Amino acid sequence: MRYRSASLLLVNVALVLSACTTFSESTQDTAPKTSQLVTQIASHCTDLDAPELGDGKLCIDNGFAVTADNFSFANWGRSAQADANVTIQTLIDLFGHSAVCLDGPSIECVLRPTTLQKLEQWNNALAGGRCEGLAALSARLFLNLDNPAMFQNGIARVADLQRGNKTLDSAIVYWWATQFLTEVSDRAATSRTKSPLQLVDDLIQGLANGIGYTIGLYFGSSGHAVTPFAVTHRGNNFVIHVYDNNYPGLRKELVVSGTTNSWTYAAARAQPDGNNIDWAGETGTFELTPMSSRKGPFECSFCSITPIHGDTIVTLASRDSLAAGYVLITTRDGRTIEATPDAVINTIPGSTYDIGKGLGGGLVTIHIPNTVTDFDVEVRRGSSVVSAADVVLAIQRPKMANIQVSGDLAHAVVGSASHGTTLIAVRSDSTSISAPLENSARLSIAAGRQLSRTELPRGHTMLIHQIEDDAIEIAIKGENGSEISSASLAASETANSIQVNLTIDEIGNISTTSSQVEPVPVHAQMSVNFTPEKKRLSPAATTTTTTDPASIEIALPG
Repeated sequence: MRYRSASLLLVNVALVLSACTTFSESTQDTAPKTSQLVTQIASHCTDLDAPELGDGKLCIDNGFAVTADNFSFANWGRSAQADANVTIQTLIDLFGHSAVCLDGPSIECVLRPTTLQKLEQWNNALAGGRCEGLAALSARLFLNLDNPAMFQNGIARVADLQRGNKTLDSAIVYWWATQFLTEVSDRAATSRTKSPLQLVDDLIQGLANGIGYTIGLYFGSSGHAVTPFAVTHRGNNFVIHVYDNNYPGLRKELVVSGTTNSWTYAAARAQPDGNNIDWAGETGTFELTPMSSRKGPFECSFCSITPIHGDTIVTLASRDSLAAGYVLITTRDGRTIEATPDAVINTIPGSTYDIGKGLGGGLVTIHIPNTVTDFDVEVRRGSSVVSAADVVLAIQRPKMANIQVSGDLAHAVVGSASHGTTLIAVRSDSTSISAPLENSARLSIAAGRQLSRTELPRGHTMLIHQIEDDAIEIAIKGENGSEISSASLAASETANSIQVNLTIDEIGNISTTSSQVEPVPVHAQMSVNFTPEKKRLSPAATTTTTTDPASIEIALPG
């Protein structure tokens, strides 16, 4: 690591000897008092000023320079170029060929139907921004786990890398996707059980030991990821200095109060009208994820055959982060999970609502206990001044096909009465999907080695029954609710991979055409380095100049 002064180096050595960062759960009864935490954290700090970090006394600075070690381009959403988004190769690099692809040569891949659905879903979630990937990769580059020359020959500084490099774009997407993996998300969730001050203490000691982190912040139904590199003690507050990939070249400040044990992040989001939104939160809205949690191998939770047991999982991704969709789930006894642009209220016991990093929550993941077998799912838009939200909504249930529905599905506005049509109705042995009255919906059903696609006419409903004898019975109901026609879909794991297109004619009859899925060329799974490489020094790379926080007047993804 590079340090700002010899005096600081001595402080860091002392911290290395005594540090003991933990990630165990804390409870309200056992958590240290705020005053005790302030005293404990302050004991790690020095009497040194750090003018380049503003007012306050220095606690830790690992030497990350926002004018050299950050990316010079800002965070962005989904790219027009397909290979700059999530690809089949991304999935193989994360999980391995055998998990993602059906049996076959390692140089080609026939995607499992469920992984194809996830590929489509993740690419839509990218619309909310790829901040997690930029935060994680910038930390890796600073730790010398990667180096800029991997992406562009002759480049020694991260800030000199240019967006549009295929290898770099692929790496950013890879690290963005790790936030959704159980090995990473569980570690992040555990850190959220700690208070902001406890996480400051962990951060100081971790940075002193050369640990790279990303910080996750959650506000309302949105999330964001930044890269921390220093902590100062200012008055009764502790200031975490971060590189925010929405603000390249600028030092940003995340302030943790020593009085209220809460955090604030000024100008966290710039709106289209030029106004900035400040974020704030307490325990549960602030997470610290170490780089070590992103070391594979990773288990693919969606690649296997349909589970027999487990929770029902509902996921939502919006195609336009500025016109996002918001979930409303209602059980038979009136309990709800309701998301709005400003908050998430969950009254269903045992259920969880996880927000991804990005505007509108990026990818929202909801777990509902298998004891809750009767509930309805709606998607709403944030306000009446935005168009109907174009979303991808998926549901995975034990003993059921994986169902994914997409299109302009959110016509009702958050806070209004029901729009009249329930998008998804979950019952004990079936799931029904209803297209809005205003427009059709695209529907895909993955079961076994078969992926079935159809355009569901507006106002029509498809009823999908539980898998029995390697088959699924489906039925089409018209606008008046009466059944029009039915069909059977294969759900075998042993047959060839087949894509079936279901066509529904004017009177509701179902016809099918099927084709065998052809393989696409792929490469071997990428090897990811977790051993620091030798530092590549250049005159530009040793600068430690930073810039005071400033506001941005354009809208950026999370």
